[in-house]
Amino acid sequence: MARQFGFELSKNKFRVGQPVEFHVTSEDVNHGFGIYDEKLQLIAQTQAMPEYTNTIYYTFKKPGKYQVLCMEYCGIGHHAMISTIEVLPAQGE
Repeated sequence: MARQFGFELSKNKFRVGQPVEFHVTSEDVNHGFGIYDEKLQLIAQTQAMPEYTNTIYYTFKKPGKYQVLCMEYCGIGHHAMISTIEVLPAQGE
């Protein structure tokens, strides 16, 4: 769930190789939902829109910290819309 000015993730820890299904919506205005790797390279994205849910699927290939950033200017606190996803090594590694 995106809202001015943050993301509420129902889960933020995953494992390498685990397929993840993100259901993305907004509580207020349009937002972008971009997932960036540790080098701030965009690896997945969609729009977060009120009254609509977009679904994206992604399988993380490397462990580490990933950031979710808003990709669409949504107001004065837009720059603060940052959440973190932690990806752990695959089970048994």
